Amino acid sequence: MSKLAFDYSKWDNIEISDDEADCHPNIDKASWFRMKHRSRVEREDTEEAEKRAMKAENKADGDREKEILKIVDEIKAGGEAAEYEDEDALRGELADVRARIQERLDKMDFMEKNKKWNVDNLSHTAHDRTILTGKGSDPADLVGGMVSGKSSTTGPVGPTSERDAVESYSKFVDEHEGTLEDFLATRSIEDCREKLHQHGGVLLHEHAQSYILLSCLEDEMNGFHDKMKLASRNSQVLSHVTELAQSLRRHPRDVVLPFFKRIAEEQYKAGFDDAVAGFVSRIEKRAVEKRKEMDKEAEERGEGEYEELTKEERIGPGGLDPVAVFETLPKSMQEAFESKDVTQLQVALEAMKPEEAKLHMDRCEQSGLWVANAGGK
Repeated sequence: MSKLAFDYSKWDNIEISDDEADCHPNIDKASWFRMKHRSRVEREDTEEAEKRAMKAENKADGDREKEILKIVDEIKAGGEAAEYEDEDALRGELADVRARIQERLDKMDFMEKNKKWNVDNLSHTAHDRTILTGKGSDPADLVGGMVSGKSSTTGPVGPTSERDAVESYSKFVDEHEGTLEDFLATRSIEDCREKLHQHGGVLLHEHAQSYILLSCLEDEMNGFHDKMKLASRNSQVLSHVTELAQSLRRHPRDVVLPFFKRIAEEQYKAGFDDAVAGFVSRIEKRAVEKRKEMDKEAEERGEGEYEELTKEERIGPGGLDPVAVFETLPKSMQEAFESKDVTQLQVALEAMKPEEAKLHMDRCEQSGLWVANAGGK
């Protein structure tokens, strides 16, 4: 097979653009974008400094290579160098110098091939044209705001005001929350691919990414760090697919298979893992900042998040303190009570021995943490 005239590998590491990102109104977009941009600029400055240092070292070794070759030639010609220079030692040094130069060249080549491209460093458009064909994915599977890489000729298709945007987002979440939560909890990368094929119109919608970002932030603020990390990885899958589709002006579902094929390769997966780690780090920092903002707002209003009760006021119907009882529960039961998830509580109880489960639930009823037959159930 002949070699392609153009190398498209640069598109394998496209980084999410700060300028085109879409956040929910509850997220401080300005702070979020500044943080992402600052992190990206610092990383690029570090990479450029490392490249400059390697080029300077290669220049010095290149000069030494020329000097050694000149001495070797003089030795061969029977010059003065033949009397005081060791030709074998010089050739050994020459091999070491060339090996160091090649090692740095290989490293710089690897850095260039795995460089993360973004809105600031992508090439400018020299020529642009649109060819309409019958090929590609069916536009009918697009849900409202999924980016297809094509311009609209029928005017605005999305919400036209802040109120419309909020209503559109709420309606989207009401209809598709189950699909979004199922995707966020998906552990296998292969299952992520399958669900993208099944529900691409929903998962690649602009509202889906806003929902996922909020979910990651809320999970981290509520102490569900492992859940946040998994959701962050799956979020980056959607972001990378969407960004790649935009850059190639293709329907997002047309680039799903190429994207997953690429990250199956070790070098590309390493770049993806770096992007996930960076996203997780930003979520962690934002969670801390958001908590401080919420505490400050509550303090300014003269309010606390909870009204603290005395121990006597907390005592349940069976004479037990719910705070003390809660602290003695297994972690799985504590998480179920905190999330108010009855199904999760049932799973936690089924994992215990019957007598242990009965003991914990009896104490929960006596402290008021659990009300038996509440609501007629």
